[in-house]
Amino acid sequence: MRTTIIVSALSLFMVACSNESEAPSPAPAEPMASGAETAAAAPDNMAEEVVVDTAALQEVLSHPRRSENSGRDEWRNPLETLSFFGIEPDMTIGEVLPGNGGWYTQILNPLTAERGRLIGLTYPQSLFRQMFGTWDDAAVERIGADTYFMDRYLSVDGVERVQPIVGYAIDNIPDATNGQGDAVLFFRAMHHLFRFDEPIIDTAMAEVYDFLAPGGVVGVVQHRAPENADPDFANGNNGYLKQSDVIAAFERAGFEFEASSEINANPNDAADNMVWRLPPSTTDNPDTMAIGESDRMTLRFRKPRN
Repeated sequence: MRTTIIVSALSLFMVACSNESEAPSPAPAEPMASGAETAAAAPDNMAEEVVVDTAALQEVLSHPRRSENSGRDEWRNPLETLSFFGIEPDMTIGEVLPGNGGWYTQILNPLTAERGRLIGLTYPQSLFRQMFGTWDDAAVERIGADTYFMDRYLSVDGVERVQPIVGYAIDNIPDATNGQGDAVLFFRAMHHLFRFDEPIIDTAMAEVYDFLAPGGVVGVVQHRAPENADPDFANGNNGYLKQSDVIAAFERAGFEFEASSEINANPNDAADNMVWRLPPSTTDNPDTMAIGESDRMTLRFRKPRN
């Protein structure tokens, strides 16, 4: 089966992390518009058509091994999101901050096991030390931050890969891999790159640019702050970023901003406090459980083909 996904270019900024532990998913307080509804609402701002063969992806998503993770599908919309990014099973894909057995890794690993490659792009040790008060061997193992053991961290029970998963620090991807990547995916993983006195966002973007082949895609799903938010709030420390700041970072690196989607929008999230107040990070507060997961921007960038 081939599904045609048509997406809108950047539209109105809406109110708006890492692979947190999972919890039962609450029902959304209001129905959320699908990507198709969003595209229909903005017929004058259509991006180029993206055609994706979704059969393999649908098979992975329906596999019984995902029974513990599929409860989050209504918030994370993996079929629509990965289709929007144009992800195919034969791609070489870099997943940023995948974590130890991360949520999206459980999809990307089996999807690429036979015909593609999966590369874990994690943060450098220096950034992890700033993020955590304690950064020792136990923390490295728990979070899956050692690039030498990425294949073990990102393994999926019952999946045998043709090529092992390798791992690199996102600020130091080996030059030998330049031009090999088809896609790099940031799932709730950008805010830490903007943080601290010496943010590494520009270094990371330059490394990702070099890693990708001409025409390679970058997909971003990120907690979204309102455009009128105080810069001190939307600097990554609270998990939220302004969509305009994310776009600017990619454009500084030479990427073309291709399209946005409201697939992962949640208008019930006011984005006015730390994102970790929401599920799945916090599951014992009825008020935040009623909000659901964060409001998220979903953006697609492209390395120029020429």
